[in-house]
Amino acid sequence: MKPILAGQVLWSYDYEVLKRDTLNNLGAHFSGVNPFHTHAGEIALADDKIIISGDENLEIPLGNLEQIYLGFDETFPRTLVKNFGLFWQPLRLTLSTGQKLYLIIDYSMLGAKNQVWFNGLKEILSD
Repeated sequence: MKPILAGQVLWSYDYEVLKRDTLNNLGAHFSGVNPFHTHAGEIALADDKIIISGDENLEIPLGNLEQIYLGFDETFPRTLVKNFGLFWQPLRLTLSTGQKLYLIIDYSMLGAKNQVWFNGLKEILSD
C-alpha cells in the first residue's frame, strides 16, 4: 500500500485531554516541549483508512469518520498550544462510535501539517 499522506503523529483521545493537569497546561508553553499528547507514532492515509502505528496501533476506516474538524474546542483549548495556536491547530477526528481523537501531525517548532491532512481528508471524503 502506497500512502496518500504519511508522517509522524502526536495524538490523544478526548478523555485523555480532559484528564490533563496544571503541569500539562503550563508545560506546552516552554521551548523544546512538544504540545500536549499521550501517544506518538506514525500515521498514514490510504484510500480507505487511516493507519496509526506506535505506542498504540489503530486502523480507522474512512467510513467510520463522523466528522473531521481543524481547530480548538472546549476539550483542546488554545491554552494547550505554544503561542496560543498562532501557527497550527489540532485536527480532531470524531468516529461513528462518538470517540474523538486529537492529532498533531509532523509537528515542528514552526507548526504542524494538520491543514494539509485536513484538506486531504476532505478531498477523499467528498469523492
